Formats: sequence, structure tokens, C-alpha cells
Amino acid sequence: MVARILLTLSFSSVCLFAGRASGQTLPTVPDLLESMQSNHPYVQVLSEKNNQLLYKLDSAESEFDLKLEQDISGRLAGYYDGSAASQRFIKPLGDMNAKLITEYRVATGDFPIYEEQYNTLSGGEASIGVALSLLQNRSIDKRRLGVSNARLSIEQYQAELTVKMNEFLYKGLSHYLKWYEVGLKISAVHSLLDTLKTRKEGLETRVKRGDLAEVTLTEFEASVLEQQLALSQLYQIQRTAAQALAYFWRDKEGQSQVIASDAAIPSDIHWPYTITPLQGAALRSALNRHPALSVIRTEQAVAQNNYRLAENQLLPKLDLKALVAKDMGSGPTSLAETEGKIGLSFSYTLGNRKAKAKQATLKSELRVLDYELTLAQDQLNQEFEQAYAYWQQANEVLELQRKNADLSVTLSQLERQRFDAGDSDMFKLNARESGVLKSKLKAIEAQVSLLEAELRLHRVVAGIMTSPEMRG
Repeated sequence: MVARILLTLSFSSVCLFAGRASGQTLPTVPDLLESMQSNHPYVQVLSEKNNQLLYKLDSAESEFDLKLEQDISGRLAGYYDGSAASQRFIKPLGDMNAKLITEYRVATGDFPIYEEQYNTLSGGEASIGVALSLLQNRSIDKRRLGVSNARLSIEQYQAELTVKMNEFLYKGLSHYLKWYEVGLKISAVHSLLDTLKTRKEGLETRVKRGDLAEVTLTEFEASVLEQQLALSQLYQIQRTAAQALAYFWRDKEGQSQVIASDAAIPSDIHWPYTITPLQGAALRSALNRHPALSVIRTEQAVAQNNYRLAENQLLPKLDLKALVAKDMGSGPTSLAETEGKIGLSFSYTLGNRKAKAKQATLKSELRVLDYELTLAQDQLNQEFEQAYAYWQQANEVLELQRKNADLSVTLSQLERQRFDAGDSDMFKLNARESGVLKSKLKAIEAQVSLLEAELRLHRVVAGIMTSPEMRG
């Protein structure tokens, strides 16, 4: 009688743990990815940083905006009473450090000899000209360097963004797989407990008839309690996993969503990262396009730009300015002719030690980046091969674990037949049932381990966002 009471209490506790789903369904993998990429604050932070770099590019390109300059001067007292005004439009062109200059100026009154350049005919003077560099700043200068490096900074950050997003999604999916694994295990334990509940009724009938000793029910209860303990531990793990997953699973307002412990596991999680040997070869070839390598390559491009600028600083400065001007209206005949002007300016820093030191430093930086690129390629290749070997082993382990689970079920069925025939006892039957559960849980672990191995391969190549299934 005591055994029956304990057995009833045991099954009552199990039923509390085995409550049906609340109606909330665990998101599929594409659902989780969409939530993370669209709603998570971390992604919004990364996006805003990209916007900041775009603004910096606008700032660098503004160096080539059209400029308006205006000068006005006049003598308010003294023997001379001349006044002059000029207005210029300057448009930097970029190539050869050139700039296009158009100007209109007009002057009236009397000027001293040293200010005669202010004089114009009554209608003023219109002029157009160009200024450019012939040596230093011809092929590169700080303005063009700023624009080029700003564009490279955007490329570099977008590569870094891919790496960060890849790691972020990997963490979220890893927590998803942990939750998914414990959910499958809970379902397996529930299935076994349903079987034990059916068997309990048959055992009670046989004990009442005197076919079995009452101690048999006590031994059976021990098996039920063992499964109940396993179920309780799994629910504890599931609650922890659900809390961890809530950081990544967000609603449209960006708020965390905690999945209920009794939420139904989707029958199909729509796993987009399944790998075949052919796809494995494609992933291996994709390593050369890894964004981490792109980050280093853009750093090399920036360093090469800076090196070119340092080389440029070693050149003499030789600038040319050419101008054509025409006065309009009445006035001195000396101003009536169309004027053409050309000027050269030259300067050179003797020794140029600062530029030479800068050039040597940048050359060393370029060598360092070459070494870093080689190291990064070697590290990625090694990490990929390790992940690929793990994936191959995970396939083999899953196949063996499934065979082991099938064999455990067969042995349990045979042991039950022997028990019903009186050739076995409850202790052996319980051991077989426990073996079935353990083998099924091991098979579930192997199944999820294979998913983790596939995810790891996509992570190594930074392809979590770009797998063919995800693009589809």
C-alpha cells in the first residue's frame, strides 16, 4: 500500500512538470536572426557608427566645395580717396591639386603708386584662371588623401561590421541551440514517463492478482523517481537557457522576450546552415574573402596612401598660376588690353629629415601589415580545418549514437518480454529503461552537436549572414 501511495505521488509530480505547451512557440532560426538584425540595440549601435563614418566622408569631400571670397577696401581720409571691391569663385578640381578661379573686381578714385593694381576701367575687370602643382602635391595631397582614407575607413568598418555581426549572431544561435537541445531532452523524458505511466497500471493489476510481489512496485517507483529527477534538472537548465536567449530574442520595440519554460518546440527550426562536403569546399575557398582579411587590406591601403604622401613631401614645391583678365568700360588705355598672366612659385626644405623619417616609419608599418595578413590567413586556415574535422567527427558520432539508441530500445523490448514471461526481474527491466533514456539523450546531444559544428564552420568564414539558404 505504501508503495502505491508513493507511486501515485510520484506520477502527480511528474504531471506538474509535464504540463502542456502554453501556446507560445519557440522561434525558428530565421525568426531569431530577423529579430536580432532588425530589433536589437547592439545592431543599431553598429549602424550608427557606420553613419558617423559617412558624415566624415562628407566632411573630407567638402574640401572640394565651391568657395566664394569677397574683399572690399576704401580710404576714408587722406589725400587719396580710392575704393576697390573684388569677388572670387574658387573651385578645387582635385587632379594636380588644381583649382579654377574666376574673379570680378572694380575700383574707383585715386590710388597711390603702390596700390595701382587696384585700378580697373569703369566697368570693372573680369578674369579667369587656374592654379596647379607641378611637383609636390601633383599626384596626391592632404585633401585627396583625406577623401581616399575616409572611403577606406568606411570599407574597413563595413568589414569589421560583418565580423562583429557574425560573432553576435553566432552567440545568439549558440544559445538557441542550447535551449533547443534541452527542449528535445525534455520531450524524450516525457515520452518515457508516458510509457511508465501505462506500465504502472499493468503492474498494479498483476500485484493485486498476486502474480508479482509488492516490492516490484517499489523498484518501479525508483525508476520513475530517477526520470523525474532528470526532468526536474532539465527544466532548471531550460529556464537558464531561456533567460540567456532572451538577450538576443527581441520584439519590435527592442525589448527582451523570455520564452516560457513550457513553450512548444517547433517541429522544424528551418536550419539554414546544413553542410555537405561540396559546400564545405566552397566555404574553404571563401576564406580568401574573409572580412577580417579585408580589414587588414584596407589598413594596407591607408598606409600606402600615407606612404605616397610622405614621398610627395620629399619633392620640391613648384606651383603654377595662369590668369586671363579683361577690363570693361572707360578709363586709362593701359587697362584696355586683354591681359594674360602666369606665375611660378618654388620652395624646397633642405634635408627634409621629417619627411624621410615619416616615409621610413610608414614603410615599416607596411611590412608589419604584410606579416599580419599572412598570420591572419594562416590562423583562419587552421581554424577552418579544425572546425571541418570536428564537423566530420560530429557526423560519425551522430550516426553511432542513433544506432546505439535503436539498439537500446530493442534490448529494452526484449527485456520487457522476458519480464512478462517471468524470466527477468524489475531491477533488470529498470536498468534497460534507464539505458534507453540515456542513449536517446546522447543521440539528442550528438544531433545538436552536429548543428553546432555546421554553425561553427559558417562562423569561421564569417558566413552566418551570407549562407545560400539565408540569401534565398
